[in-house]
Amino acid sequence: MWNGIPSLNSRKREQIRMMFFTVKILALFFSAIPILNYFNRENQEYDFISIYYLGITVSAFSLVMLFLLFIYNKKDHNQLYLVLEVVTFVIVFIISIYVSGANQSENKYIFLFIIISYTIEYGMRTGLFVSGIATAVIAFMDLYHGNNTSINIQFQNDLALFAMFFLVAWTIGHYVRLERTHIQQLIDFANVDGLTGAFNHRYFHEVVERLFEENKKNHTKLSLIMLDLDYFKKYNDIYGHSQGDELLKEITSVLRDNLREGDILCRYGGDEFCVILPRTGKEKAIIVADRLREAVCQYDYKGKENLNNKMLTASIGVSTYNSQIESYKDLIENADMALYRAKFLRRNKVEVYSSIFDHVSEKDPSGNLLEDMKPLKTLITVINSRDTYTFNHVERVFNYCRIAADHMMLPAEEKRQLLYGAYLHDLGKINTSKETLISNTKLSNEQWEELKKHPVDSADIVSQIDGFDKIVPIVLQHHEKYDGSGYPLGLAGNDINYLARILTVADSFDAMTNQRPYQKTKTFEEAFEEIERCKATHFDPVIADQFMEALKQVGIS
Repeated sequence: MWNGIPSLNSRKREQIRMMFFTVKILALFFSAIPILNYFNRENQEYDFISIYYLGITVSAFSLVMLFLLFIYNKKDHNQLYLVLEVVTFVIVFIISIYVSGANQSENKYIFLFIIISYTIEYGMRTGLFVSGIATAVIAFMDLYHGNNTSINIQFQNDLALFAMFFLVAWTIGHYVRLERTHIQQLIDFANVDGLTGAFNHRYFHEVVERLFEENKKNHTKLSLIMLDLDYFKKYNDIYGHSQGDELLKEITSVLRDNLREGDILCRYGGDEFCVILPRTGKEKAIIVADRLREAVCQYDYKGKENLNNKMLTASIGVSTYNSQIESYKDLIENADMALYRAKFLRRNKVEVYSSIFDHVSEKDPSGNLLEDMKPLKTLITVINSRDTYTFNHVERVFNYCRIAADHMMLPAEEKRQLLYGAYLHDLGKINTSKETLISNTKLSNEQWEELKKHPVDSADIVSQIDGFDKIVPIVLQHHEKYDGSGYPLGLAGNDINYLARILTVADSFDAMTNQRPYQKTKTFEEAFEEIERCKATHFDPVIADQFMEALKQVGIS
């Protein structure tokens, strides 16, 4: 599998390593028996000497075991440790065979322990290498200690053992290779998208969850990129799904060629791709995302002449881990929201997720204000579960206000207050019945009266947060009208909070351009005409003009 992703997870690999290490330690104990017998036989008349050598042997093997344990903990990081482990076993086995009769020893088979173990663990090549060492050691003993003036019986008998060493290594190694290939195919079927060769949706969630938990534990960096091909449905409609599938394969190769080593490309579904960026902060993630966007934009593919702007483009959302994100699903959802903004605002651009809570973190390093706002975050989550429209509406209004604030060059503090108000202006809908919120028919008079209470309820909730005094009038007055016919206070003209007047235009524009049961959805152009018509009645005329200019400048028209 590409990008260096291991076939098995770390826990399974560790279990396998421990199993083989146990086998090798057992082989070490078997090799100790002939050595203990040797010292016992040589010093059987002197009990104290036998005890002395027994202590020496046990101490020596204890040191060897500690050394092997040290190597076991280190060899994943350096191939040299593997060589040291093999050399250690060979030396111990040589001593064991030598003291038990050298060329006449019946313990030569002991090499089979490490031949089988290393073959299964590291493959045929390593197994054959260890078999070669074992054969060389035993052959040397046979030839050096044997009778070379006539037929060397020990060497002749051991030829079958040599053949068995190599046959065992080759047979087991071949089986292991087949088994690993089969396992890898099964893993690919489970983890890899069959069409594009990128990792699939299931694997994406598995890896993000694991990296998220590691990130929380080790305080490292983690970012996500979510990419969606613009107007891909139109391409499918023109050229058919078969040609669309071919284009997805090509785009996968383009994306893969522009990723760094260690980045993980996944197909999220349809024409959406995700990239997991381990050990990557926001700034570097933006660079990677823009490189991907540019690569897709510049790619020369069949049929581009029939698409918008004569090219394929990509909208991209970026999210980065921070201490306020509680689960990996939130990180994914943030990237999805940023992608939504990119597609909604202009397409062919990179958007980085941001929310009111990020702005609070920047303005309040102590974390006290953020702690006070946690209940609001919970309320927003509850609203989302009850009425997805309200949640998405708030995100869109937040973006419109950000665009307008930048165009109008509001001071930093006023922009911050406006964005806070945009994010919190519909909090009071937590008190609105679900039937009213999700009604798919025209609202009754009673439902309208219930819905009209939410500005007051929102203001009451926000007023309970220390430091948010200036946000309260923005939230409370965002349904007031310039001619005084709005609610809840019936304010008019400049009596309405200036930032609330900006929020009113943004809120109304989004309501007009999205499906609601009480009105027909308008196009952007129709919404601009409606704002133009309602200047000086519903909207502040100067703010209305500036708002429309801001949106048109970023391609919303």
